[in-house]
Amino acid sequence: MSKQATYHAGNRTSVAGRGYRDGRRLFIDYCSNRWQYLARNLFESRKSSRSRRQRRCGPWRAMATKPASMPAERGCPVTMMKRIAAAVVSTVLAASLAACSNGGGGTGGGAVGGGSLTVAAYSQPTLQANFNPFSPNALRGTMGLIYEQLFDFNTAGKFEFMPSLATKITWGDAGKALDVALDNRAKWADGTSLTADDVVFTFDYMKKHELLALPLTTATKTADGVRLQFSEPAYAIAQDIGRTAIVPAKIWESKDPDTDINAEPLGSGPYKLDRVTGQQASFKARKDYWKQRVTVGQINYVTTSSTNLLAQQLVRHEVDLAYAGIPDINQFVAKDPKKNHLWPVHASMKPLMLNLKRKPFQDVHVRKGLALALDREQIGKAYNPGVYAPVSPTGLYQEDWGDWIPEENRQPLAQDQQAALAEFAQAGYHKSGELLVGPDGKQLTLGVLTVSTFADGMAYATELVSQLTKIGIKATVVGAPAPGYTSRKNKGDYDAIYGDAFAFGSNPYNFYSSMLGAKSKLNTVGWNDPATETALATLAKASPEQQKEATLPLEKIMVDQMPVIPVLVKGTPYMWSTEHWTGWPDEKDPYTTPDPGAISGVYAAKLVLSLRPGK
Repeated sequence: MSKQATYHAGNRTSVAGRGYRDGRRLFIDYCSNRWQYLARNLFESRKSSRSRRQRRCGPWRAMATKPASMPAERGCPVTMMKRIAAAVVSTVLAASLAACSNGGGGTGGGAVGGGSLTVAAYSQPTLQANFNPFSPNALRGTMGLIYEQLFDFNTAGKFEFMPSLATKITWGDAGKALDVALDNRAKWADGTSLTADDVVFTFDYMKKHELLALPLTTATKTADGVRLQFSEPAYAIAQDIGRTAIVPAKIWESKDPDTDINAEPLGSGPYKLDRVTGQQASFKARKDYWKQRVTVGQINYVTTSSTNLLAQQLVRHEVDLAYAGIPDINQFVAKDPKKNHLWPVHASMKPLMLNLKRKPFQDVHVRKGLALALDREQIGKAYNPGVYAPVSPTGLYQEDWGDWIPEENRQPLAQDQQAALAEFAQAGYHKSGELLVGPDGKQLTLGVLTVSTFADGMAYATELVSQLTKIGIKATVVGAPAPGYTSRKNKGDYDAIYGDAFAFGSNPYNFYSSMLGAKSKLNTVGWNDPATETALATLAKASPEQQKEATLPLEKIMVDQMPVIPVLVKGTPYMWSTEHWTGWPDEKDPYTTPDPGAISGVYAAKLVLSLRPGK
């Protein structure tokens, strides 16, 4: 087998395969996981094998179910469930947080450290124990703390390979084969070895139970690991492959992935389950973890009832890490600049999405006119300035993807009302007094659908609409509760949407295919273009060395035809305190995303294994 690309620990080469296929691609973070959305999905049960397959989260089962284009802002919605539970949760949580935070900086002795790390990981009132790594309702910590994945790529840094159970991957057979070298030190928490047999079993088990959204044909043992064979080039889905959580064959061969909550999980990760209460899931460090000494003795993932309460807990150092859009987020840093820190990780893009099945939005000149009418800097400042930022017209964030974007398209599109009016004129629209009217003499109207219960989402949409109003458009914000938003979006019952975000991942294929692919369930605007399909097919098969060039046709389509209108890159606002723990990743040292396992178990494990007691 001719080997074409190899990645190993420390390799900072541009990587093969960012993200996920189509609707299976998940972009999951606390900022994006809505109160209503998570609560609804937490209690959702699958009703048939057909619906079961539709709910699969790519090649693995994620901690929370949210596709790449779920509404991206969060505010402070007050649902019926929250109103009933808020008072009880606030009281109980305050007490539990105080207990969790005591001794946060202790050093301990022996093979594990001391002290606890408290993470605000949930917003729903009550947690239900579930540590099934194949379940969409598995609690945070299932991935990374208990079960380990094969590998990942550092999307917060330079997309370098991040080893976990795998130490190296090598592509061959023109991308149809992947050799995965395993770390032979790995052991399950019962002291037995994690072997290639477990890895092969995991992939076979997922195929058998229809859990695998990969074109995998076979998984076989090799001298130093496993070989995964695919029916088509799999370069573009390397990150999907790497995020597969490996389970012990001796336990899972008799388990049903659809019904088993796995109440007593046995994994290879640095932690074991301690206990689960209604508001907290706790994990104890393993004294015999195979990779290294575990410094943080206990990790507590807690739920909080509101962003206002969370803001107070952060300031009081009762919570060490959070990633929710609290009100006036910069005040958290201002309260104690030496200890309180904020890092917005820009991992997805939020476009203005026009319904291309409605007139006049099929006209590219109308779309370009709308794009030129927007002041992206001002929209980004509408809520928590500094968290969101203007993005290039290709949709790729220029600060991370600059060398992938032609220089002429690298900067965000600047507001230019005269140029906007010139584009509208080519579509038959002109100013009549203060109004922008069409050939029929009627004013151009545009309703922008967003989620009414998200304070930040409403703020961004309101600013966007106000700018369109100034050019003469009758633009309005159409707010709807989360279920109504999703329903109207899926039915095509809207003029425009501003609320969905599309994740970048580790290679542009899944970013573009989720937005623009004709068969993508996330392509709700109705874009169906042969040139786009050809470009996506080419990029899907491109080797790592070819991916940059293969992305250019899709970037050109975005700039020239604007199937969606890029507005802002979305920042997940990770907030942490060094009161108890130091060694956090940040802009200067982005060694991982400071995520507790909602996005990647590899990210979560890298984070907690890198922390050291505060001084």
